[in-house]
Amino acid sequence: MAIRKTFLQSKLIVAVLCMAVFSFFVFFQPRFLEVPIKFVGSTILWPIQNFFSPVAFEIQDARSFLSSIGDYKRANEELERERVKLLAENARLQDVVRDNEELRRELGLLPREKYNFRAATVIGRDVSGLGNWIQIDQGKDKGIEAGMAVVVEAGVLVGTVEEVGLLSSRVKLLSNAESIINAVTLDTNAEGVVRGEHGLGVVYDMVQQSENLKNGDTIVTSGLGQKTPKGLLIGTIQDARLTDDKLFQRATISSPVRFDHLRYVFVVTEEKESDI
Repeated sequence: MAIRKTFLQSKLIVAVLCMAVFSFFVFFQPRFLEVPIKFVGSTILWPIQNFFSPVAFEIQDARSFLSSIGDYKRANEELERERVKLLAENARLQDVVRDNEELRRELGLLPREKYNFRAATVIGRDVSGLGNWIQIDQGKDKGIEAGMAVVVEAGVLVGTVEEVGLLSSRVKLLSNAESIINAVTLDTNAEGVVRGEHGLGVVYDMVQQSENLKNGDTIVTSGLGQKTPKGLLIGTIQDARLTDDKLFQRATISSPVRFDHLRYVFVVTEEKESDI
């Protein structure tokens, strides 16, 4: 036990002496030992430095490369967002230009010398796909009334106002089964009614057998018994024939417009008085 205690005391003394020597060199830094120590240290560390220095540079280059990839990726994402934004804006502007050109063209073709019109945009349509009605963005606040005729370019009749709200209205198209318009042929003055066929088409019906009805005749509104003014174009006669009961003549009407493609329409607010 005494031997072990003596051994521990000797180790403690050695440790204290080492600390004293180390402190001496740290605080006093004797010049005669500084150069040899640096030489020995640099000689020992040179192989390690020589090995790890290129590795350190490679690691730094790799970090820079990875960082640049991240920067490029963020820049590309930003450019892609800007590209998509510009494409969307360009598409919107092209659509506005096309709409303006279409509206100007249709306004220029309207028979303004005969009628007063209120331009309207189609904001809804028959969800069943049968083409029975459309919704427009004009209502009571703009003087729209039920029964007013609705046309497109050159005064082609497409329907009549059915329901009127404060800011919008529903238009019953000619193809609606409940649509009935008094009409007449321009060529032979054959009177009849224009009916819808459940959104599938339009027919000219209830024409007397004595009337001369033939394919290619032009049909216009007669202006009888309705707010619809006379002289609005409806279409041309096709497939004129007798009805099944042989009492009347009937024909399919070919309209110059497609009801499912309507974007702009014009409500005929009133017919101008003739100077004659």
